[in-house]
Amino acid sequence: MLFRRFQLSYLSLVIPLVVATPRGAQSGHGQMHGYVEFEDVSYNEVSEGAIHATVVLRGSLEANRGSVYTAKTDNHGSYDLPRIGAGEFTLTISAPGYASYKTDILIPSDFQCQLATALKKKAGGRTH
Repeated sequence: MLFRRFQLSYLSLVIPLVVATPRGAQSGHGQMHGYVEFEDVSYNEVSEGAIHATVVLRGSLEANRGSVYTAKTDNHGSYDLPRIGAGEFTLTISAPGYASYKTDILIPSDFQCQLATALKKKAGGRTH
C-alpha cells in the first residue's frame, strides 16, 4: 500500500512539470551555469576574492560565428550565462597564472548546461 501512495505522489509531481513546458513554447535559448576551482588555492582564498576566472563562449559555426558570451566567476568560483543562443561554441576559461581550459560545446535550444572545471597552475605562474 505504501508503494502505491509513493507512486501517486511521484506522478502528481511529474505531470505539472510536463504540462508546464509545452513543445511549441521553446525559447530558442540555452543556459550555462558553472563552477571553477583553482589548483592549490583554498576555497577561503577564492571566496575572499583573491582570484577570478574569465569565461568566454564563442560561436564556432558560420550561423553563430559572431556570438560571444562572457562572464567572470564570483567570489565562490561560480558563473552564469543565462541566455545563450543555441549552437556550437568554443568555451575558454582562463585566469592569471593558470593554464586556460578550452573545449568545444553544443548548446541545444532550451538546454541548461552545468559545468565544473579545475584550472591547473602554470609552471612558475603566480596567482596573487
